[in-house]
Amino acid sequence: MKPAPLVTVLILVLTMTAVSGCFSAPHKITPTVGPDATIEPTAVPATATPKPTPAFIQPTMTVVDDTTSISGGMDGMANGFRLKQGAYVVTWSGSGTRLGFSLTDASGNGMANVSDGRTSGSRLMVIDDNSIYPGNYTLMATSDGEWSVIIKRPDTSSAVSLPVTVGAAEADGIAVSEPFKAQKGDLKISYSFSRTAYGTGYVNVYDVLTGESFYTRPMTGGSQTGMSNAEVPVQGVYIAQVTVPAGASYAEVTISQ
Repeated sequence: MKPAPLVTVLILVLTMTAVSGCFSAPHKITPTVGPDATIEPTAVPATATPKPTPAFIQPTMTVVDDTTSISGGMDGMANGFRLKQGAYVVTWSGSGTRLGFSLTDASGNGMANVSDGRTSGSRLMVIDDNSIYPGNYTLMATSDGEWSVIIKRPDTSSAVSLPVTVGAAEADGIAVSEPFKAQKGDLKISYSFSRTAYGTGYVNVYDVLTGESFYTRPMTGGSQTGMSNAEVPVQGVYIAQVTVPAGASYAEVTISQ
């Protein structure tokens, strides 16, 4: 006996519902945050604060007769000052921890490292018209502070008579004498050190007006005293530069005739 048509329809509906439930997408449950929950903030990467750039100070330059004065700060350049033939005393000082500067002409001739790492001192610049020539010069300076440089030709009218004594500490490296008058003939250079030097020192003598030099025997290491001789080629005004030998601690040099 066949089932009634209505019963057959009900059976088919129930079967299809069961099957569709097996293949439907799973129900997604979204968690909720309770009222007492704390939300952690998102970390923001730290940004480094840039260091301020040091202010550039344009060097100022003053030229009076045979004296050129230049002052500035940080890195700087001054040019267009003229240096004649002869010897010049270069004196410098700086407020920073370092100061380096050069003095060169348009061809790059001159002195590449005048200060030799020292923030203060003095030394000679000799324009002999042979290896270093007269002309317009440029000063290039690098520093982390303010600085000043004076380039001065010694006054021959104030030259003193011999003997002349120059004292210099090893830490200073170099010392310059005052200008002195010398006659043609033998020149005696005696020296003494507070400690026994193990390096070699030098005394260089230059004609103030021409920049010409004459040979002096080096100060030898291994002793605390010594003597060197030289020959003055012509009567004139001279100036000496002393390079202190390593280990001397303090050197005293006397020039006489």
